[in-house]
Amino acid sequence: MSKKKLCLVFLMILSLLVMLSGCAGQDKPAVSNNQDKVSEFRIIQDDLKREVEVPNQPKRVLSLNSSMTEIVFQLGVVPVGKVNEYIISRPETENLPEISLENSPNIEMINKLEPDLIIAHAKNHAQILDSLESTGAAVVFVDPSKAENQLIGRADLIGEALNRQEEAAKYTEKITAKSQQLSKKIAQSPIKTALFIQRGSQNIMAAQSFCFWGRLLTDLGIENIVPLKVSNTSKAGFVTFDMETIIQKDPDVVLVLQPGFRSANEKGKKQGQGQGQKQEPAKTMGSAELLAMYKNDPMWQPLSAVKNDRILVVPINIAPGKISVLEALEVIAEIVAPE
Repeated sequence: MSKKKLCLVFLMILSLLVMLSGCAGQDKPAVSNNQDKVSEFRIIQDDLKREVEVPNQPKRVLSLNSSMTEIVFQLGVVPVGKVNEYIISRPETENLPEISLENSPNIEMINKLEPDLIIAHAKNHAQILDSLESTGAAVVFVDPSKAENQLIGRADLIGEALNRQEEAAKYTEKITAKSQQLSKKIAQSPIKTALFIQRGSQNIMAAQSFCFWGRLLTDLGIENIVPLKVSNTSKAGFVTFDMETIIQKDPDVVLVLQPGFRSANEKGKKQGQGQGQKQEPAKTMGSAELLAMYKNDPMWQPLSAVKNDRILVVPINIAPGKISVLEALEVIAEIVAPE
């Protein structure tokens, strides 16, 4: 082959190598973009078994449930808004806009807040998934009933959604430590069994052990007289309970929730401050009046709790979203065993 042909072949090969090098260089930005996307988002599974792409570091978080809002705060994140039921007083909440009630959040208001992550209730908000996703936010559904401990709630899943798993673990440890500390003190008192009730002296609704109020008892080492078999038949926090069983079990203390404890408009009141609460006149009932209703009812008079003045009205703020779990444990411990 002549030198001229050899040079021509060499030039052709060199041109081909240059072209291939150029193509390889053009592919690099695409790989970089994919890597950026991986670092910016994560995939988690929510309680509806959905694979959800969430921001790796969410900047604008919104919870549509008061108890879950408290967990968000406890994990070190200040949300962009709150539901009306969340009334725990803290400096960060003073100027937070409200998005209406838990069961009927205002989608227009949510849009204005421009969240990048929405934490929704699996049972209350699943039907408005499309509306929530139309805001452009990642939507993670949380089912509180799946929590092993209703006082801790689904801090694990919320921590995963916020990428604050370590904070969630510390929050869990803090509640466990507080429960153990207080239960040791209560163990030295005569209080061993208890009943948590609402409604009236005739139509009795008792707290089951798994719910927020029942769990306050068990985590403090106090036996809830509501049998576990009732828990197996109903997932409601409070169930109808018969007076015959109450008399038979004869709890050491009976804790009574004031009317309006679930209301979004009620601020927490200390025991004995039931008068003057902002309720409709027909529903207003102070602590003294509520206690008298039970003590004067012949049906309740055989109970040791009534005879020993251990039928007690708890503050109206003992409810999720109205008081922190740590404070709720302390308040109940002080009420049942002030000594």
